[in-house]
Amino acid sequence: MKISNKLQLPEPIVKAIQANWYAGGGEQRFASVTELLKPAKQFLLTRRHNRELERDASDMIWTLMGSAMHRVVEAAQMDNSLREERLAADFAGERITGGFDLYHDGVVSDFKFTNVWNHIHGSRVRDWTAQLNLYAWLLEKHGFKVKGVEVICIFRDWSKAKSSVDPFYPKPVERVVLELWTPKRTEAFLAARLSQIKMHESLPDDMIPPCSPEERWEAPAKYAVMKPGAKRALRVFDNKGEAENYAGEHADKPEVITREARPIRCWDYCEVNRFCHFYRELMAGEGEHEQEEQAAVGY
Repeated sequence: MKISNKLQLPEPIVKAIQANWYAGGGEQRFASVTELLKPAKQFLLTRRHNRELERDASDMIWTLMGSAMHRVVEAAQMDNSLREERLAADFAGERITGGFDLYHDGVVSDFKFTNVWNHIHGSRVRDWTAQLNLYAWLLEKHGFKVKGVEVICIFRDWSKAKSSVDPFYPKPVERVVLELWTPKRTEAFLAARLSQIKMHESLPDDMIPPCSPEERWEAPAKYAVMKPGAKRALRVFDNKGEAENYAGEHADKPEVITREARPIRCWDYCEVNRFCHFYRELMAGEGEHEQEEQAAVGY
């Protein structure tokens, strides 16, 4: 992957980002834990097109901060602990590797820079749970007993002002205790992931099925009831029929505006989206929609 510097960030920062921080570089494996968390299509496209990928340094600042946090944890002096270790184990004939942040008194911890919204809505708990349980599985394969898994969230957008007025606002750092799976459940997850990848690995790019709405981090469409010229909705519904019924009850006849589901991962968090037929079709649809809007207002 090539790292560009389109925003002309200071050279020391760019050099730090360009440095090979990844401890798993060069190891022999079928997949790492973090790679297995990707949907099958994203996993395969990344493998096929890695040398063609380009990211700007400005998009990797928090990746750099995460790497720096790993170094801080590695330097911490804690009894009965393992820090920043990489482990490997075989499953179904394939080598699986992973590097966890901290194993202390039987608990596997991962430190993550994230935003407050993710914490409040639990939008990443599913992936975090799988990730930490895969680390637990690796540890137990090497004879270490695991009694708990957790994520330590460090909020990059934490606001002291909001914390002073909202009693439910999180602290700058929060511990999120996750569900600990049985080894059987973890291996069922592994088997399903490997099966998905192998089922599609011989297909051309455009024949690999698209990621599911859940994998795309795509919320369902919403239906907003809006008065003409208003900037805020009277109400927002999950069901179009309910929105239309509500609008029909008002004498001033507000309109129902569809707020289409936005696949957040596709737009903002997929490095291989330009190689994905679903994303290309999505972009084409956006272009057609924009042209229709311009025609409607006389552009």
